[in-house]
Amino acid sequence: MTGEETAAPAAASVGWVLRLGARAAVSSALAVLVLAGVIAASQVVWRTLPGVLLLGDPALRLEETLLLSGMALLVLASLVRAVVLAVAVHSGAARLRASAAPPSISAARAGLRGIAWAAVAVIVDQLLGLWFWGVLLASGAATFLGGPLVSFLGVTGVALVLTLGLFLGPAAALWLELGLVASVVRPAKLGEAARTSLETLLARPGAVVALWLLTAMPAGFLAAGVQVLQAGAPGPGRAAGAAAGVAVVLGALIEALATLIRLDALAALVLDRMRELPPPPARPRAEPVPVATLVPSAEVIEARPVGPLSPWTGGGPR
Repeated sequence: MTGEETAAPAAASVGWVLRLGARAAVSSALAVLVLAGVIAASQVVWRTLPGVLLLGDPALRLEETLLLSGMALLVLASLVRAVVLAVAVHSGAARLRASAAPPSISAARAGLRGIAWAAVAVIVDQLLGLWFWGVLLASGAATFLGGPLVSFLGVTGVALVLTLGLFLGPAAALWLELGLVASVVRPAKLGEAARTSLETLLARPGAVVALWLLTAMPAGFLAAGVQVLQAGAPGPGRAAGAAAGVAVVLGALIEALATLIRLDALAALVLDRMRELPPPPARPRAEPVPVATLVPSAEVIEARPVGPLSPWTGGGPR
């Protein structure tokens, strides 16, 4: 080769990507509040519906109506959550781009793609759930009801499904989040976004897992702390109801902020692969401290003691 090859720029560090994601997430308080409201509504439905169905008055015969209404609310909350996430990540990626050119995908198309990826997420989650529980129940039944060989195969199946389930669940969740990000950051179709998300996940798996740990784990610990504080409220009454409401709101805010920070950081990863992410600021170089020569070395006078030295008496008589 006759020309000199230009070295490819180094990949952005996890700290810089997380910093950009946090900056983009907290820059839009409306998206955080709307997402927190949707998450809080979903949590209220999940906490209220089982108790009503199990402990409700059978004479009212409202089980089918309550179940249908609860499922409709959950589906509506999931769709609104997908649209809010897609539009928020789209606007966050527009702030993160190094170039000033506007993105080629509009917020409306980003919302539609968010709905599409929400549907894909539901399908993948249901398939993984059916596989996990189906194989787990079948392996458990074979372990306790079969012969020695069948029991051994059942134990192997239980260990295998638990191991793969703990790996496939988070991996599928991260892949879907990357697919949502790739579909709204760049004008990509469903298949292209899925390929981009898989390439990003395989290229930098440590960075993706680190971003998930740095956002999901603190959010989980904070939410658990809120639940512990809510459990210390007094017995049934207005104080307990107010504490439960405050706990739901705080937990939803924590989850919404952590989710937006993670998705915006993943958007920064995708932009970094597209070479559209601004580089981190250069560290200031330490300037050398100026040293002034007060006395030239040629004129230094060295003093040495001459003769015997008497001990010092502190000013007293000798």
